[in-house]
Amino acid sequence: MAGTTAILGAGWLGAEVANACPRPVLATTRSGRRPPSLAEDVAVAPLDLLADALDLGPLARATTWVFAIAPGRDQDRRAVYVDGPARLLAALPGSDVRRVVWIGSTSALPDVDDTLDETHAAWPDEPRGRIQREAEGMVQAACEAARVPWMVLRMGGLYGPGRELGRLFGQGDRLGDGDRVTNLVHRDDAVAATLAAIASPRVGVVHVVDDDHCTRRAMIDAVRVAAGHPAAIWPAEAARPHGKRVDNRRLRDWLGVVLEHPHHGPLATPEGRA
Repeated sequence: MAGTTAILGAGWLGAEVANACPRPVLATTRSGRRPPSLAEDVAVAPLDLLADALDLGPLARATTWVFAIAPGRDQDRRAVYVDGPARLLAALPGSDVRRVVWIGSTSALPDVDDTLDETHAAWPDEPRGRIQREAEGMVQAACEAARVPWMVLRMGGLYGPGRELGRLFGQGDRLGDGDRVTNLVHRDDAVAATLAAIASPRVGVVHVVDDDHCTRRAMIDAVRVAAGHPAAIWPAEAARPHGKRVDNRRLRDWLGVVLEHPHHGPLATPEGRA
């Protein structure tokens, strides 16, 4: 399978990346079962990063590895995001891999009241975010040691088909802090960013988020009203918006991605379409 792009993790996002990639494409799942959403011309192979022995046979001829992994409910997050991938990336020297793309999260950034670009060096305090940051460093170190170009995509909160904003945030028991700003991205734009990262010669970190950083209050009320429901009843009066605003200029400047869904707040429909 010369020139194969391997999508490591064919979940809700990974399967759509695999479907959109130029052929040949290989997608992996822990069991090797084909997800219903995966195109028939995408090859499928089992890959459990936490198995006692890793079978790299299906990946032997892949020239690009795209990590789109996520832990199961019973899996340790550090094992899934750091230890398992590190074992796989140890095989980079001598392989055919010429590009590694890691799909990470904006949780790798600290929760500060500021606009944060990719040069922001501080780590988050929250354990999940610290694991994400640790994973980024592991990917960078392994790729640089093997002289393989890499890119980390820090994805905002994902929404889209099956994960519409109305389903994710429209319930009264999930309102939370209405004045915290949002950092989200539609799956279509996440796929476009991943394809651009695969093709790009750039090395580094890119934030993949909407242009919109409206508050949760504005987003949830807009989604509810657009769906024909009344605005939510918030536990407190609106205050000054606060929280991290993730800068996405590199998404345009480095990868040339023009967002199809730049807004998810008052200008958006329940599906996030501007």
